[in-house]
Amino acid sequence: MITFDHDTSKAQAAVEAARRRKLPIPQAIDDTAAMWQVVMDAAHMRVTERPGRDDVPATADELRAMIEERAHAHRIAAAHREVAGDWREPVSRKFNALVREQVDSWILTLQPDFLALTKVLAKQEKKLPALLDPQHIDLRDPAVSAPWETASAAAVKLDQLVSDRQTMARAAGQDLGREAELWAVARIDEPSSQDVFAHKLRDEVGPAIREWKTLRHQPISRWLHLARSPHLTLQLATPGEVEQRQATMDRWHEAIQVVMGSGLSHQQAQHAVAQALRG
Repeated sequence: MITFDHDTSKAQAAVEAARRRKLPIPQAIDDTAAMWQVVMDAAHMRVTERPGRDDVPATADELRAMIEERAHAHRIAAAHREVAGDWREPVSRKFNALVREQVDSWILTLQPDFLALTKVLAKQEKKLPALLDPQHIDLRDPAVSAPWETASAAAVKLDQLVSDRQTMARAAGQDLGREAELWAVARIDEPSSQDVFAHKLRDEVGPAIREWKTLRHQPISRWLHLARSPHLTLQLATPGEVEQRQATMDRWHEAIQVVMGSGLSHQQAQHAVAQALRG
């Protein structure tokens, strides 16, 4: 069976992101990365290029010696490639495990920067018009252009920060599943039975999420939409929290299915919804 246990690409990307953000990287990670490079060098060892016409010696004895030397080089290279294969998996497993151990602390270290940037957004969105479409914003008006530019700078930094967070999370196998990109940066409150029966997901929360999706190619408006939404709270997910936020939505959907698909009385439906929301 083919496996990819020796793939270190996600862990390497996480280390690069952490280093770019000047986060602490244990020496053991760098030491193991150096060992991985040794393995890779050995795994790709090759002899020099095939000889050409100008390399032909003057005598048969010289050629015999050159052939013996080249044959020895081939044997050495082949042996290196073979033995490197033995080390590829254990070294990569160690490297991936060391990085995985650091991911949670790295992500937690990003929290203050995220909070500071979202505070900038929250302050600027109050100065901007209701319609956040950049094609309809009058950037000739300093009262609009100034907060828009400030929000734009914060949005760029937030995109970079979240991208690094997701790179780190992937190295630990976290943040998979539906709408993980959204739940990595925003949360919803736990729904109540009243929210379910009032169709709040259908009429309010759902449209807010769909609007966020439509703004995929408008990052400034997208971040401002989240900052402005009463249904989504900007909050960088701690390790494992993306899955918790997804579970909240799953429980909400399950509660709705109870109401829609049952012939229960209102009292029975309320009880069933409460159970579904508790998971």
